[in-house]
Amino acid sequence: MTVTQPAWFIPALFSLALTSFATAQPAARPLPAATVAQIDSIVRDIMREKNLPSVAVGVWIPGQGEYQAAFGTANLQTGRMRQVGDAFRIASISKTFTATAILQLADQGQLSTSDLLSNWFPDFPNSSRITVKDLLTMRSGVAEYADADVLAAYYRRPLAPFTAQDAVRLAAAKVASFTAPDEQTVYTNTNYVLLEQIVERVSGQDMDAYLQANVMTPLGLRRTFYATGPLLPSLLHGYSLDPDTGTFRDMTWLNPQLAGGAGAVVSTLDDLHTYVRALCTGTLLQPATQAERLAGQPGAGSPSFIQYGEGVLLFGPFCGHNGSIFGFSSEAFYLPARDAVIVINVSRLDHDDKSHSSELFLRLSKALFPAEVNW
Repeated sequence: MTVTQPAWFIPALFSLALTSFATAQPAARPLPAATVAQIDSIVRDIMREKNLPSVAVGVWIPGQGEYQAAFGTANLQTGRMRQVGDAFRIASISKTFTATAILQLADQGQLSTSDLLSNWFPDFPNSSRITVKDLLTMRSGVAEYADADVLAAYYRRPLAPFTAQDAVRLAAAKVASFTAPDEQTVYTNTNYVLLEQIVERVSGQDMDAYLQANVMTPLGLRRTFYATGPLLPSLLHGYSLDPDTGTFRDMTWLNPQLAGGAGAVVSTLDDLHTYVRALCTGTLLQPATQAERLAGQPGAGSPSFIQYGEGVLLFGPFCGHNGSIFGFSSEAFYLPARDAVIVINVSRLDHDDKSHSSELFLRLSKALFPAEVNW
């Protein structure tokens, strides 16, 4: 969950030994040795530059091969090395799941993207003018509930109780900061908490149950789920660096409901490989719905090659999303021209919410796809 500004707007207690080995998963056809060495070198350079506890990277390029590797230390107390199968919080990549659920319900005729928010939240400010599509495309004009004060409190007490209703209430109280709907694209998590609630009310299911039945199971995502509790189903830990002490704070356990439909999903490299390709090729949606989903618009103040569709980030030639939540930052992108996928997770996200996975994605994508990438 990129809880403030998304990554696309563009001595520690434990020293990180980057002579540490990478754990790799055998691929059906590995990438050429020179490409593997190039990826390894880029990852290790960024780990050293940015003081990252651990990194996991997956690259799938049809016709060339596959690559999955994990680097660094999963648990700074025990010294356990990171494994490629470790599950992690995918943060704002969760928005793609929430949007998919909404669009499935639209395909089934249970709602329309032209429906007004007032159908479900009649007392929410501007709800008689905001459509479901406005929420999907970040063009609703609603204020961000997860402001600096909320994030500071979350950082201090990551297990504190919080619900979607709390998020809606906090956002509604900021009505003076709302802007008119469908005038500009401004990334706010409030949109996707509201969409989560719409999914639950229309489908009659909790979000985790709906996604399991309609997204995870159809795609065979065996280790992906919408988290409702604080624990991770792996031995991987996520960290934030305390700038005052220079030590890492363990942020593995937190209440995912502050993120909710905007950032509560947990997944793995391999599952995200399957998922992001399905997301961007429209496996779970009708063709017309998918085409509309991919019709993006530039975000306010962002370059034209970065656009937001209906729960998808269109980043130059790539389709997918990124995200950050305390302890973790991630990237999951599909390159249609090559039918290729890159998935990255970094086990560090500090209080400043500055993603380290985004820089790694930029470097790797340029190195791997020089003909398609020009940043």
